[in-house]
Amino acid sequence: MHEYLQVFIDEEYPEFIDKYLNTKTLNRLRSVTQFCGSDYTNLYSPRFLYTRFDHSLVVAHMTWHFTHDKKETIAALLHDIGTPCFAHCIDYVFGDYMQQESSERSIATVVQEDQELQSYLKMDGIASTDLEETKQYPILENKSPKLCTDRLDGVLHTCYIWLHTHPLNEISEVYSDLIVLENEDSQKEIGFKTKDKAEKFTSMVEIYAKELQGNTDKFVMQYISEAVKRLLSLGLIEKEDLYTKKESQIVDLLALNIPSWESFTKATNIERTTTAPDNFYISFDTKKRNTIPLVKTDQGPKRIDTIIPTVQDTYQKIATYKDTKYAYVKSIKTI
Repeated sequence: MHEYLQVFIDEEYPEFIDKYLNTKTLNRLRSVTQFCGSDYTNLYSPRFLYTRFDHSLVVAHMTWHFTHDKKETIAALLHDIGTPCFAHCIDYVFGDYMQQESSERSIATVVQEDQELQSYLKMDGIASTDLEETKQYPILENKSPKLCTDRLDGVLHTCYIWLHTHPLNEISEVYSDLIVLENEDSQKEIGFKTKDKAEKFTSMVEIYAKELQGNTDKFVMQYISEAVKRLLSLGLIEKEDLYTKKESQIVDLLALNIPSWESFTKATNIERTTTAPDNFYISFDTKKRNTIPLVKTDQGPKRIDTIIPTVQDTYQKIATYKDTKYAYVKSIKTI
């Protein structure tokens, strides 16, 4: 994690964020895995454990680098504090496959429960209402397919940490080419100085988007959501526990009470098929993720797909991508 984080730290270090890092709220995120449960199965092999805390810290440093705005940087640091254990897997518990927004607690609610965090925000002149609507900070968050720091880390950490498709030097090269531009809505947006780095990033976006629409990731998330539902139905946890307990505590309960958990942890590949199997299986559509970055040109900032014809094919592949209708793991008959 240290080497990855170093890529994004600005020469002018934002010391004001350090006091927040050991608050109860941010410490909880140290136990929430970023890859929505993928760390608990051999279906994936991340380079190292990457948590919601790590993601939040990286996004804060990115945001500071591009804005040098204290309020937006703190908003970036705290943007995921309402995330439950297993993150978007819990959206699946609530049947929210397409938006993946139903499980997060409001930032104001979380802040209200942490007096130390409240005192630091007061010290920095920031009200919880300043954090609630992150879309007021366009470098931190904007609507897809625009590029923001939250989405940028999503693509970069997927390719470097999760899927091992790009080495750290390529992550650094891509990041170093980014600057702040003005988009078609007259808003600030990060984009690329050069077409070649934007095109490289587009190839990373394709990997990211397809993986998150693919059956392996969907299987992991659906399996964990069903296992968590089982714990809830057995009365072994309550919904509130997903926001207060360490993820490892829930994993311990899964290991003790879900007969197929060991098979899930040891699984190394999924089976794809066009017909429904007898095993526990997945078959559903999920949220499509995409990013079409801006590029600086002599005519002003342009979307990469409007200036490089071959990139249009890449985005068409992303838009039309579908994995097989069904997927399952042979060793998992039922939850």
